[in-house]
Amino acid sequence: MEKDNLIRVENVSKSFRKVQALSDFNLAVNSGSIFSLLGPNGAGKTTLMKILLGLVGSDTGSVTIFDLPVSSPLSRRGVRYLPENVTFPSWATPAILFRQLERIRHESSVEEFQFRCKELECLNLMKRPLGKMSRGQRQRVALSLITSGKPDLVLLDEPSSGLDPGGRILVRNLILSLASEGATVLINSHLLGEVERVCDTATFISRGRLIAEGKLDSLSRQTGLAYIETDNAEKMILSLEERGYSCRKESKGVVAELKDSTEFRSMTHSVLDTGIQFSGINQMRESLEDVFLRIMDKDSERGQDIVS
Repeated sequence: MEKDNLIRVENVSKSFRKVQALSDFNLAVNSGSIFSLLGPNGAGKTTLMKILLGLVGSDTGSVTIFDLPVSSPLSRRGVRYLPENVTFPSWATPAILFRQLERIRHESSVEEFQFRCKELECLNLMKRPLGKMSRGQRQRVALSLITSGKPDLVLLDEPSSGLDPGGRILVRNLILSLASEGATVLINSHLLGEVERVCDTATFISRGRLIAEGKLDSLSRQTGLAYIETDNAEKMILSLEERGYSCRKESKGVVAELKDSTEFRSMTHSVLDTGIQFSGINQMRESLEDVFLRIMDKDSERGQDIVS
């Protein structure tokens, strides 16, 4: 593993009675990256997060953060964690919770907390008891509490849980802001559209095993489709269909089917030859959802072969 790996997981296995949560698992997360753990329910993602935090011990293997074993409390200095389901005392206000947290961690100021609350549009909730907030409001407050200051490593388990579209945009911006400030962010989420907008690297987990990992760009494939952005979609479709292309209108343009993987260049010439104004043409790639389904389907087939 490289020297700039902030997290190192080597040959880790963990079982709970008859359930094998992780099996000979290896992972390296580089400092400053936005990294995602992807997999179906029960794949082992949350178990891995808890092992990283020292909340659960592994049966075999080694785990380090900042080159320190996770058995050492020093490995968690500068580390923040938001679980999927977080519960606060209903009587407590965000201001009270922040003061209690800082009595333990000593890593953030009131001004930094207020700045984060302003970013997540919950500064007006400082004196409101958590029991009188909506789920989305509590989630914004929780995110403000765990990201205030300048954390080195942030682990987020379903960070957009309970949030409306506006709140999800704020969380996206928060994650990008944390990374720009030098933090490493590890995300566990089933909202693949949200993950795709912020993450640069992903690890796919199934049945406690690592089945694929890498940069999102390298994991996605060309789809055999091209997207032409144009305000004259109907005319573009007619012109391209006359040239033998199968097309459909989509969003603010046209999706055209390529006959083979080498045809994008000739299609570009065909679009130019129509004389119809357009603002862009791109060969389409798989979405993260497409990548996820393809990788999981392949793993399922491999599992069936092993069973048979």
